[in-house]
Amino acid sequence: MARKKLYVWFCALFASISGLTFGYDVGVINGVKDMIGFRQTFNLSYTDDNSTSCEVDLESSSTLGLIVSVLSIGAIPGVLSGGVLMDVTGRRTAIIVAAVVYTVGGTLQTGAVYLWMLYLGRFITGFGVGIIVTTIPVYLAELSPKKLRGGFVTIMGVNVMGGILLGFLVNLGTVNVTFGWRISLSVTVPIGLILSIGMLFLPESPRWLLKKRRNTRAEEVLTRVYGAENTKTVQQVLLEIQSSIPAKNSFVNVLREFLEWNVFYRVLVGMALQVMNRFSGQIVILYYSVTIFCSIGLPYYSSVILGVMNIIGTGLSVYTIDKLGRKPLLLLGTLGMFGSITLAGTLLLVFEVEDGGSQAVGYVVMVALCVFVFTYATAVGPVSWAMNSEIHSLTVRGFAVSLSTLSFWVSNLVAAQLTPILLASPLQTHGTFYVLAGVNLAGFLFVLLTLPETKGESLEGIEKLFAEPWLERVDLFYYLSCCCPWCERWRHYTVKQTHDNIGPIHATNVMADLVSPSMPTLPLNGDSYSCKMDPKIFKETSV
Repeated sequence: MARKKLYVWFCALFASISGLTFGYDVGVINGVKDMIGFRQTFNLSYTDDNSTSCEVDLESSSTLGLIVSVLSIGAIPGVLSGGVLMDVTGRRTAIIVAAVVYTVGGTLQTGAVYLWMLYLGRFITGFGVGIIVTTIPVYLAELSPKKLRGGFVTIMGVNVMGGILLGFLVNLGTVNVTFGWRISLSVTVPIGLILSIGMLFLPESPRWLLKKRRNTRAEEVLTRVYGAENTKTVQQVLLEIQSSIPAKNSFVNVLREFLEWNVFYRVLVGMALQVMNRFSGQIVILYYSVTIFCSIGLPYYSSVILGVMNIIGTGLSVYTIDKLGRKPLLLLGTLGMFGSITLAGTLLLVFEVEDGGSQAVGYVVMVALCVFVFTYATAVGPVSWAMNSEIHSLTVRGFAVSLSTLSFWVSNLVAAQLTPILLASPLQTHGTFYVLAGVNLAGFLFVLLTLPETKGESLEGIEKLFAEPWLERVDLFYYLSCCCPWCERWRHYTVKQTHDNIGPIHATNVMADLVSPSMPTLPLNGDSYSCKMDPKIFKETSV
């Protein structure tokens, strides 16, 4: 049993190294774009009194925005090709190809002497990142046992945040070196090489193998995942996966399934989650934290503190995502981000910190932004990726995840382009923060009204959750169950009145049922319950 867990954890931990590819770029470009040596090399505006500069004219602001955004531009075709690549060649092969492409791009941008070389290098790097972030969550979700799936997918998020922190730290060590920006960018090369070589020794996704009718190999992989002593479990998983695969896996059948409302609705939900992820404000804080802190008089190393909060928050989510569930985390996260970013914007406005106000207030703003980053890292960031890897059916999973990831990168591109414009506009930093607060409030309502809870469900069982009536997803009892064992028990039963054909008791009339004398008494443990009414009236079914 111990060896089984060790093997699964090793696969998840190593594959999750891929998160460094995206995270490191976010962290490193944040500081590189403000290094004097970088701006001198590419003829961008700067000041001579420090090793970094937050002074920038309009033309240089547009160029810097494009330098940051071109990685997202490259990621868009990478995402589109990633979905096809992982369905045709396999999840593992797609990751290896992407890692090689990422390494080539990193080499080119490290040695850039002209802007076009930098653009091309970042485009190629983005192409590789696009394939990686599309494929890795699917690979981890399909390889993991259902009780560990959320945590395993979230480990990738830990490495994304670790990459951001690594980028901050490397910049901190190279900021006073003439060619320090090249050293910072060069770290992408060993990351890509380690990932591409290491993936050669990891197994292919068992669900992809079954989809391609390689049943024997799939059974071998599942046996290693669940352990040779759990033969019955392996066979059950095999049958469950095989039952979800259509007899003919042709393009026409895939397209027909994709256009079914239940399937297409999940694609729309996945895309909306990623749009919420990007426009929630994390990209504004992490791409432009150096610029923001510089404008309110805080030191360069302040960005490192945000990186630490990222790591702590994402590390915590590995545990909480499979304990509290996906939906409660998203609701708490969007509310926390709304409150903290609103506080930061209000402090900037009232105390006029951007116009040379109290630096002490600037530090309070930094604390508010740390809370913002922590709540994002604990909830919105990892949960949006975890849910996108698990809500789609096997037949269309590659294409569906690529569309969701495409929305992530398009939103990333738009946000990266708009941020410097908003910060330089009359809105300034405080107005930009208010815009982000509105986005997070809208995100809270979206999550509350549209998403079911997927914690503890098999990938095949999640499909059935989206077939539930819309109002049943607004399940107030789920959130009460976090602190009330009676409500937790309620969630595991659907009470049906079978003799009157009234149907199931939904969330909309559940409050009335609470005070009704006919309400069944559900025990806090055990598998049976008692009721004052005729027991034939009620039928117990597992949710």
